[in-house]
Amino acid sequence: MALEPRPLGRSGLTVSAFGFGGGPIGNLRRAISDEAATATVDAAWDAGARYFDTAPLYGHGRSEMRLGAALRHRPRDEFVLATKVGRLLRPPRSRDFERHGFVDTPDCEVVYDYSRDGALRSFEESLARLGLDR
Repeated sequence: MALEPRPLGRSGLTVSAFGFGGGPIGNLRRAISDEAATATVDAAWDAGARYFDTAPLYGHGRSEMRLGAALRHRPRDEFVLATKVGRLLRPPRSRDFERHGFVDTPDCEVVYDYSRDGALRSFEESLARLGLDR
């Protein structure tokens, strides 16, 4: 059951009337299983969501990995997926790194890089975690 699509600004894209925010499936404030994350994304899809938002920061990549796994079998032209750029996930320099409210995250440090190269690197790394080509 897809909701009536709406234009996304002047991008030429249309999105569902409501979207899915991927923070919680990145273990925001509490850990959930991969199965629960997939069931949550499936429930959002069944309710009509076709706009999905995530970020490298959400669970240090866990949200992107889970969202990609849950959406990968769906026709790519049936949903819009947004992520953020400028945040690179790197091996931590110490055991004392910020988790930004996420629990049970992969051990990595978030490095902020909003340069052109940093944004492109961030985008490519997000696509790899999502397992999607766009």
